[in-house]
Amino acid sequence: MTGADDVDSGRRAVLAAALATALPTGVARAHGTDALPTATPRTEGTPDADVFPQGVASGAPTDAGAVCWTRVAPDAHTANTPLTLTVATDRELSAVVGSWQVPADRLTAHDYTAKVDLNGELDADRSYYYRFAYDGATSSVGRCRTLPTADASPERVAFALATCQDYRNGYYGAYGHIADADVDFIVHLGDFIYEYGGDSEYDGRSLTLPSGASVAMGLDDFRYLHRTYRTDRFLRDALAAHPVVPVWDDHEIVNDRYYDYEDDRPHAGDGDHPRNDDAEFMTELFADGIRAWWEYTPTRVPFDPDADSLLDRIELQRGLRFGDLVDLVLTDERLYRTAPADADQRAVDIGSAGEEITATMLGAPQREWFADRLADCSATWTAWANEVLAMSLDLDIESAELRNADAWDGYPAERDHLLQYADAGESSLVALTGDMHTALAGYIEGGGTRYGVEFMTPAVTSQNLLELLELEDDPDSEATVREYVETHNPHIDFFDSHHWGYATVEFTPEKCTYSAYSVDKSEDSADTDRELLARYETPPGEPDLQRTDCSSR
Repeated sequence: MTGADDVDSGRRAVLAAALATALPTGVARAHGTDALPTATPRTEGTPDADVFPQGVASGAPTDAGAVCWTRVAPDAHTANTPLTLTVATDRELSAVVGSWQVPADRLTAHDYTAKVDLNGELDADRSYYYRFAYDGATSSVGRCRTLPTADASPERVAFALATCQDYRNGYYGAYGHIADADVDFIVHLGDFIYEYGGDSEYDGRSLTLPSGASVAMGLDDFRYLHRTYRTDRFLRDALAAHPVVPVWDDHEIVNDRYYDYEDDRPHAGDGDHPRNDDAEFMTELFADGIRAWWEYTPTRVPFDPDADSLLDRIELQRGLRFGDLVDLVLTDERLYRTAPADADQRAVDIGSAGEEITATMLGAPQREWFADRLADCSATWTAWANEVLAMSLDLDIESAELRNADAWDGYPAERDHLLQYADAGESSLVALTGDMHTALAGYIEGGGTRYGVEFMTPAVTSQNLLELLELEDDPDSEATVREYVETHNPHIDFFDSHHWGYATVEFTPEKCTYSAYSVDKSEDSADTDRELLARYETPPGEPDLQRTDCSSR
């Protein structure tokens, strides 16, 4: 029998050693022992969406490079035809930095997707522009960006925050606005896809899974979902305009997923997958979901499809350092988590950092890594890309359906443990959170101590309280819900679960600024209205939220 804290703490060393000897098939290196051949730059051409139906994307920034991603349509693929990537310092691709060929056989290995890792080829702290070419056709032009050096002192770093984009539940007008936003990166906080197929009330948004089922049953279904979501023109525009730094949440595989360490198998939430009782099937399903996420995401995270344990297939937790200004820390709150504790267990688990942690969100190795990162950070800000609500949420309702046990409230001892490290560190903690389909601003508190602030971005399209409670016809419901939540949770300064959209967060040495925007998901248009829901500022040091917009909502 294996406990959550007995997960192999050498997992990182094993994966790192594997990466040192062989990159995962499909990630083409532009330098080193797996160098790509150079190619003649392709600086002219008209983008062809039939050849590149999912557009382009970039991510995985370092101070010397980034990863560029695309997919070639299978119908356009021809044997022995290489894919070419050209990178330049200008959008017109006139000042070429370099051009590389991706061998033809790499395209067929991962559903015709390709990643090119340019680490070591680019200069620190600047934007570059790139374009793929294939058999006479070109992709759209994308922008990638590198990190500042560790000793740099940036004046500003800005992120767009996005989460929860159920394709069947609305249109992606929010991404049209994100594409035009003055930000450096998109931080995607999970639920990039939902595992469901079926009809939609929105024209053109119905999905038919290859398996014919209503929920994903394997790799073909997951790949279909990823590539279909990425055909949305506004999502393509946003991913071309800004590099993305992603984590995942539950719906990239199954709803409310967790790991059962006693039985050594993954689970969906109760009743959330028809094959949940079949341990072998669910283990393979999770492996397929992991593989599809890795194939369709511009990352260089360790990925080992042949690992004996599902827990060793991928490692998403990582940190990005923006000089002395921001340490962006990304945690994986799904792969290693145990089942949320029930009400009695939650009461037992609440305690100081010295108490035993019986329910874990992160698993012991990741928890130790995150704690060290919190304690050791010397940047002005620690920005925590956090999938689920970190602060407590008291709804004062004795209903199991409305308990927030799927968030950090279900893992209070581990949360208390980590907050002690945040309190001991020099950096100011800002949690950037998704999952709850709500715009929110408030304080992370415990035991009379204010540890940091939390900003939540609304869902792009997924069901919020307005839809869940069918409040569309109640003109007073927005104010009623907000007043109720804030009354029972004085640490929450703003709560809005009646709108969809996105948020931005800007860090400077003097302040962190959060802006939440509403964008109508019922219109499939570039002219979809945008409204500022709330804007807050907080200084480094002692958390102190100040609302700076003029709204009285």
